[in-house]
Amino acid sequence: MSFWDRMEQVVNQGLESSREILGKAKEKAKDLGEIGLLRYEITQIERQAEKKFSKLGAAVYEKLVLKGQATVSKEAVKELLDDIQELKDRLEKLEKDLKEVGK
Repeated sequence: MSFWDRMEQVVNQGLESSREILGKAKEKAKDLGEIGLLRYEITQIERQAEKKFSKLGAAVYEKLVLKGQATVSKEAVKELLDDIQELKDRLEKLEKDLKEVGK
């Protein structure tokens, strides 16, 4: 094998290695971007849930203290409870997705 043939082989091997490394780096960057997006969405849902819990507490307080009711029926706060359950379900799905991407 001539010197030029060996140099061509070395350059080709270097190029192939670079392609592999860049492919892996691209995939890792994609994963990191997806992880960041999932974490952001999780934070947003947690904030929404906090607001719903505050509204639930205010609604219960209004019924029990301000209106003097002895109890609060589930129907009186059903919409808030449904919203909270929906947020909980979405949060669990996002956390599962985050674990899958992190693998």
